[in-house]
Amino acid sequence: MLALLAAFILSGCGLSMDRAEAVNAMNKGLEQLSLGQTLEAVSFLKEAASIDPTYADPPYYLGQIYHHKLNELNNAEINYREALSRDNENPQINYQLGNCLSDQNKWADSISFFKRATEIEPTFGKAFFRLGLAYEMEKSYPEAVEAYMASINAQARMKMDEDDKGGAAYHALGDLYNRFGFYDKALKVYENGLENNPGVPRLMIGRGVAQLKLERFAEAESSFKEALELDKSATTAIFNLAVAYMAQKKVDQAVEGFNNFVAVADHSRDEARIIAAQGFVQKIMEAKEAAEEKK
Repeated sequence: MLALLAAFILSGCGLSMDRAEAVNAMNKGLEQLSLGQTLEAVSFLKEAASIDPTYADPPYYLGQIYHHKLNELNNAEINYREALSRDNENPQINYQLGNCLSDQNKWADSISFFKRATEIEPTFGKAFFRLGLAYEMEKSYPEAVEAYMASINAQARMKMDEDDKGGAAYHALGDLYNRFGFYDKALKVYENGLENNPGVPRLMIGRGVAQLKLERFAEAESSFKEALELDKSATTAIFNLAVAYMAQKKVDQAVEGFNNFVAVADHSRDEARIIAAQGFVQKIMEAKEAAEEKK
C-alpha cells in the first residue's frame, strides 16, 4: 500500500525550494519505511510536512502509517485531516479518512468523506462500497442499497485488496436483501455477482441461502457443495448444506453434515448455529427411532 514515490525531476518544473526539500525528506521517509524502519519514516515525514505546509503527500503518508502500520487511529485521523486541508479535492484522501473514521465506528462522520470521494471520482467502486457499509451501520438501508448498486455499476469486478477474491459489493447487497426477505432479488444479485466474479465461495454461499429460502433445495445443495469445493473451511456452507439435506429428507447426510459443522465450528462466533445443529441432529435421531418403533 505504501510505495516509494518516483524520483522528482526538479529542473524546469517550477517547484519551490520548500517543495523540493519536502519531497527529499518524504522520499527518505518512504525509503526507511520500505526497510521496515517505521519510526524513522515517521520522523522524516513529519519533517517533510513541516517544511512545506501546502504539500498534502507527507501528512497523507503519515496517516497511512499510523492507520495501517501502527494502528494509532487518532493520529491517523489527524494526519488525514491535515492532508485533506491541503488537497480537499483528492478522492483518495477523502476515502482513507472515511476508512479511518469507520474503523473508529464513527459511521455517520465517515459518510460525508466517502460521498465526497465518489463525487470527485464517480467510478470509485471501493468508496461506494464503504459508503454502503457506513449507511448500513447507520440503519439507512435504502441508501446502503443505492451505494452498493453504485459500486457494482462502477466496478463490477472490484477487489478490495490483493487477497480479495472479489464480489464484496454483490455479497453485501445480496446479504441485505436476504436479511429483509427479498430472496428473489438476492438470488439475482448473487447470480450476477458470480457472472462477473466467478469462483468466489461467499457469493455461492449467499446464492445458496437465497435458494434455501425460496425452497429450491436441490439448487441450494449444489451451491453449498460448489462453495466447499473451493473452500473446505467455509463453516456457513457446511451448516447450510446440512440444512439443504434435511429439507430434502436426506437424513443421513444431514446428520453427518451437522456433526461435521459442530466439529469444526468456532464457538466464539458460531455458538447459536452449533446449538441449532445439535438440536437438528437430536430431532432427526428421535424421528428415526420413532419410525423404527412403528415397524
